Amino acid sequence: MKKFLSVVFGGMIALTLFVTTGNTAKAAESHQPEALSEECGCDVTPILGSERNKIVADVISSEAFKAVKKDLKKDGLKWTGANTVEVFKNNTYGMVMVGIPFENEQGTKFMAVFFDGVFMGLSPADAE
Repeated sequence: MKKFLSVVFGGMIALTLFVTTGNTAKAAESHQPEALSEECGCDVTPILGSERNKIVADVISSEAFKAVKKDLKKDGLKWTGANTVEVFKNNTYGMVMVGIPFENEQGTKFMAVFFDGVFMGLSPADAE
């Protein structure tokens, strides 16, 4: 009788462990991080991979970039290379923004900005 009761109660305990509903995990609500839109006031998406490489190749082979690079070289700035170029797409207006970093002798970085291949200006780069 003792064995029978231990089997029955053991089965009941096992049954309650596996059959009863537990606390189900609820998925968190997904939301877009707003760090970029708070900083610059625009809705942008970074472009990466082969699409980025194609855009960078188009910009650095353009006459506009060559003229800007020549002018900035006269001012003591040097281009840091194609691997440091940042490419974003403005989702509001559909334009592609390319930031090409240049550096002076003291190591201060400046960003030459092109919107759809047109030079828009030079500004100090954000600290990393």
